[in-house]
Amino acid sequence: MQRWDAIVVGAGPAGCAAAYDLAAASHAVLLLDRAEFPRHKACAGGLTRKTLRALRYSVAPVTREVVSAVTVERRSGEAATLTSRNPVCAMTVRQELDDFCLRKTLAAGAQFARIGTLTALEAGSQGVTVATEDTVFRSSFVVGADGVHSRVRQLLCGEGPKWFRRGFALEAQVRVADQSPSDVIFDFGPVRRGYAWSFPKRDHLNVGMYTEAPDEKIDRSRLLSWIAERFDGAASVERITGQYLGFGAEGFEAESARPAEGRVFLVGDAGGFADPLTGEGIYEAVASGQAAAAAIDTALLEGASAAEVFALQTLRLRRDLRLSASGARWFYSNFDLGFRALTAPVFRGAVINAYANGTKIATLANAVRRFARTFANRA
Repeated sequence: MQRWDAIVVGAGPAGCAAAYDLAAASHAVLLLDRAEFPRHKACAGGLTRKTLRALRYSVAPVTREVVSAVTVERRSGEAATLTSRNPVCAMTVRQELDDFCLRKTLAAGAQFARIGTLTALEAGSQGVTVATEDTVFRSSFVVGADGVHSRVRQLLCGEGPKWFRRGFALEAQVRVADQSPSDVIFDFGPVRRGYAWSFPKRDHLNVGMYTEAPDEKIDRSRLLSWIAERFDGAASVERITGQYLGFGAEGFEAESARPAEGRVFLVGDAGGFADPLTGEGIYEAVASGQAAAAAIDTALLEGASAAEVFALQTLRLRRDLRLSASGARWFYSNFDLGFRALTAPVFRGAVINAYANGTKIATLANAVRRFARTFANRA
């Protein structure tokens, strides 16, 4: 039986990011997934500038639109368009993006196998054994990149680890008669602790609702009502799909110091790396997957502790997620002030660039809060 340097479970953006880097470093890596690609995946599919920089290759072949403006709205009718001199997002369809990334990863030297449900995961000081109903795999390390309902996380941490929490999104493909170019739209009116969105995809719109609140129920009727209202009943709705998001990576340090002998790593939604404020997950998936690959590569070549390297590699990412979680709590608890601060002309450029680049988040968040307090005192 072949022993792999690393087994990556899940062939989405997080898994492919990890497997690509490991294969490019000439390690023997096996990528496992239950799905046959291409496969449908619910996701808004917007790749911010920071995501495009993080990827090891261009995704131009599967880019549907490039947008340089984001419109934010609320139910009272207030709206503001935040523009940038540079592209903010590249719009993709997740089915196409995931298939493209998988093919790039296989071309880099990774091997792929389609599997059934994982039944066991055993880790020790010498390696990890992963089993399905009919196959056993052995490797030095395992990366769990198998999504919000991660079987790797269940086998590693149990059904309900305290640090992990979920958000929810419901989306549809929408076609309208006048499919003219449009901005990315975030409407904070119809959803509590979340938003509705519309993303252009050349021949259709990706339209959905997202919330981080566990008690906020988003269903088909709410989404259809918002679509009908926005497009005056002139939209053709196709393929409504729900998708959970994984949060909590910012609170995982204590438990992640030595999980399963430091040989198993959770990345992307499986590790709770989605952003609770924006609902973004692709950048965090790519970054956390690459961090796991760097940790494994360092351990294999230098004998260093992979767990310690992974903790260092994800330190900034976890810090940003803590700031985002704090920002989400403040923003939704002080929504009127938060929205006015978000759309204030003095901050629009900084807001759109922070969203696209993922830089100076703490400085921007503090500035917005100071502005909001000043505005409240004057009011």
